[in-house]
Amino acid sequence: MEILQEYWSQIIVLVGALIAGVKLNAAVQTLRRDVDQLEREIERRGTYVQTVKLRAEVDQQAKNISALWAAVNAIREKISK
Repeated sequence: MEILQEYWSQIIVLVGALIAGVKLNAAVQTLRRDVDQLEREIERRGTYVQTVKLRAEVDQQAKNISALWAAVNAIREKISK
């Protein structure tokens, strides 16, 4: 019992530090889950944005090809007349 009486303040500090460490660890794990979820959401949105951009490029190329074929057909008509 003399040990407890001599070192009671250090024991309380160690127990307090242990409790604080456990609480901080739980908070860090919760925050890590939130960050992981946000990263997945950002990646999903980034993929969507890339898909939309690619779709716009494909549409533009299709219009260009259609315009080229229209020009070729117009030239063929002029040549054949």
